[in-house]
Amino acid sequence: MKLSNQDINDAIEQIQKFFESLDVPRKDKIRVSLLLEEALLRYQEKFGEDHEFKLIIRKWFGTPKVLIKIKGIPYNPIDDNDEEQLFSEVMMKNLLSYEYTGIRYRYENGYNEIHAFSKKDSKKLKIPGGSTTIAILLAIFFALIAGNFSEPTKNIIVENFVTPILDVLFGVLIAINIPLIFTSIVASICAIENVTVLNEISTKILMRFLGILFFVAVSSILVCSIIFPVINLDFSGQLLNGNSAELKQIFELILSMVPQNVIAPFYERKILQIVVLAVLTGICITILGDKVRELKNLIIDLKQIIFEMVLIVFKVIPVIVFLCIFKTIVLYSFSEIFHVWKLILAEYILFVVLSLIMLLKNFIQHGVNITDFLKKIYPAILITFTTSSGSAAMPKNIEICKKDLKIPKTLCDFYIPISHALCPPAMLIGFCSATFFAAEFSGQQITIGQLFIIAFLAIQFAISASSGSGGMVAMLGLMLMQLNIPLDAIGTIMVADVFVVNLSGVVTLIIRDCDLVDLSHKVTWID
Repeated sequence: MKLSNQDINDAIEQIQKFFESLDVPRKDKIRVSLLLEEALLRYQEKFGEDHEFKLIIRKWFGTPKVLIKIKGIPYNPIDDNDEEQLFSEVMMKNLLSYEYTGIRYRYENGYNEIHAFSKKDSKKLKIPGGSTTIAILLAIFFALIAGNFSEPTKNIIVENFVTPILDVLFGVLIAINIPLIFTSIVASICAIENVTVLNEISTKILMRFLGILFFVAVSSILVCSIIFPVINLDFSGQLLNGNSAELKQIFELILSMVPQNVIAPFYERKILQIVVLAVLTGICITILGDKVRELKNLIIDLKQIIFEMVLIVFKVIPVIVFLCIFKTIVLYSFSEIFHVWKLILAEYILFVVLSLIMLLKNFIQHGVNITDFLKKIYPAILITFTTSSGSAAMPKNIEICKKDLKIPKTLCDFYIPISHALCPPAMLIGFCSATFFAAEFSGQQITIGQLFIIAFLAIQFAISASSGSGGMVAMLGLMLMQLNIPLDAIGTIMVADVFVVNLSGVVTLIIRDCDLVDLSHKVTWID
């Protein structure tokens, strides 16, 4: 077969039919097909449409496998970090997140080989939340057993074993995520410079992203302040008084964001200062351009190294969830876990309210019928919901926006990919609501100054956090540390994550598509 569009389409159809005959989850089939199609298109761009490839589909020792072989120089399309590609390297990595399927690349005997295989033929029991759910159930089981022990014994278990292990695991998780935050923010700013020269329209798009995230942050704080009454509004009538302690604290908070030492914020874990340093570094690198090209490439490469380290460290997330929930039940009671309904309620209310606001905005301003709009984007919604991945739905979403919503091609090709990295409203909702829940869970109040920290850091963390529960746990830990809120609530928070993870991607897609439709009515974008 040749690397022509027709042969690539035929190959993908054969692969899809093959995987449809296997007992693997539907989202695995979708992700494998998307990744292999993108890989073949990249080989087409690399070697030309007349270059040949081999497609082999068979079973090796009972294991179903697809093998693509392309002769030529070594080229791994999965690790390609060419920033002009529609799918970034991070998105390609996200498509490698399978449950019962695997993909491997290797170069052997002059051939580039991509292996896609089903790990097992037998049908597996699907558990929502995966290892996190298993950790939650095991924690409850063992905590109920420990409930039969005497109080001194339970205290010994928690204080001498559970708490020290948690401290070490959180320490490792947070330590590895601090440099990730710095490099992610710098790399994101540098990526903006790569994607566009920041002309009038592209600057407007970036400002819209910031406006959406700010609106989501404010809305989240307002809704959460009602469900979790933890905000301290008592200024003792002294806010306008020059000697007011509250006013002084807010002023000191603003000043504390300015780092006095380039190194100190990293080992002192001053996240606000690290974010400021990262933003300044990214802006300076962008301004200097080609003069510091090697430094820019070094930071981007360093981000990839740290990201791989983070993926390894994230293996301990189920252990952290297990220990947090075990500690909560043993020290307090099993009923404490049920308080998570308030967190789930807060997120669902925000999901519904923000989606309706965006839909009604388009209806009022541009006469976009809400039912018709949702029907058109439904295929992309279905992919997002079933795979829990916005990246998996992106190609279909782009196609729908071009053909069904009649949005200019170049606007779709620019807006949708960059919005996945720079506009994650559902992740932002998760950070804000989880912080309020943790404050109430720990019996602490949130001051007016801390509301600023929550909004500021939630926006930054939503953009820089890696996908999955690992990124949520790590960044939330940094957020709570900055606010001096204990980390014990994180295990309970992950219970809520099991119930909202699929819907969060759907809400993000609706919000971004609504904004894209609104933008298409306000700017002229020539195809």
